[in-house]
Amino acid sequence: MRPLSAAYYIKENKRRAAIIILLLFITTTMFLAGNYVSSVYYFWEKASEYSDSLCVVTALSTDEDFKEFAEFYEDLKKDGKLIVQPRSSRGMPGLSWICTLGFEMGSSSMVFDSPEDLKTAFEVLGIECDYSDVKDGTIIISSALAEQHNLKKGDIVDPSVSEGFPGSFRIGAVIEDDSYIVYYVLHSDGTPLRLNVISSEYRGQALRDHINEIRNGRKAEVGAPVRDSIKKQFEPFDLIFRAGMIMLSVILAVITGSVISGQFISRSYEFGVYRAIGISKGGILKKVALEMLLMDGIAILLGGVIIFLFTFLMNELHYIPSGKYLPYFSELGLEGFLISNILVVLPTILMNGRSMGRSDVTAF
Repeated sequence: MRPLSAAYYIKENKRRAAIIILLLFITTTMFLAGNYVSSVYYFWEKASEYSDSLCVVTALSTDEDFKEFAEFYEDLKKDGKLIVQPRSSRGMPGLSWICTLGFEMGSSSMVFDSPEDLKTAFEVLGIECDYSDVKDGTIIISSALAEQHNLKKGDIVDPSVSEGFPGSFRIGAVIEDDSYIVYYVLHSDGTPLRLNVISSEYRGQALRDHINEIRNGRKAEVGAPVRDSIKKQFEPFDLIFRAGMIMLSVILAVITGSVISGQFISRSYEFGVYRAIGISKGGILKKVALEMLLMDGIAILLGGVIIFLFTFLMNELHYIPSGKYLPYFSELGLEGFLISNILVVLPTILMNGRSMGRSDVTAF
């Protein structure tokens, strides 16, 4: 190990290095914080995925006698790449649930006119289900929702479970699925004013574009993707997280910079010697950078292991048994960590690298 190497400094100054590593470790907690914020999106991932293949089309009240909608319905049925299911025009609520962040949220719902329509949709969506007790007037929920509400197959869901729930429904099946969706089987007589349009050929915006092409300006509303509405709804969470992350990172950068600068000031004579033996200012900056980056790497590795173990234990012992989940990775968490880490490490390298580059052994 070369005496001027970054690893040699850490080996010979374990206590000092440990303090810096601990401070840099704090930046990795931004990754965990971002995962917690992103866990809200996790509960809607399946709803977003399923809405890419199932689009709800609704008649507009401005359509006189709903003639245009009836024509639109017939044209949709003629398209061989679409499965068109008439359904109740009544919008049905989901069940409330507590997210990983601890506050109550509502879930989405899908309504089908018959068990056969539900089965057809589930086959396209890739959902496995026991249909033996699925009948008109029943609902299907995921095991996660069942765990949160302590429900099981055959139980009656009534307003005492979810405030404002219209009427009672028996649970016809509990599916092993990550969705937080309530699936209704509810037959409705009369002219359908709302349709489920399903496709295994088209997905996402392509499905909606195809439906709109068939609609051709007629009076009907093509439902927007769940992903878009959820993103819009939770944008404030992301903004609050980013603002808080930057503020905390700046505070951490000041604290870390002060501690590390104090350590480097005590090494001024050492760097003065380096300058005296001919190491350039660029070489000094490089040494400072390598030391900081090595300690940062150790802090990131340590933080990654601790965060993984924390997430694993919380999921297995607490969140999953209660119908929740904390993701191991999120783009928001990665963004939070990178910004925080850069705001701390980069100024520290530049400030101390330049300061140590000006050290002069003759001043001692």
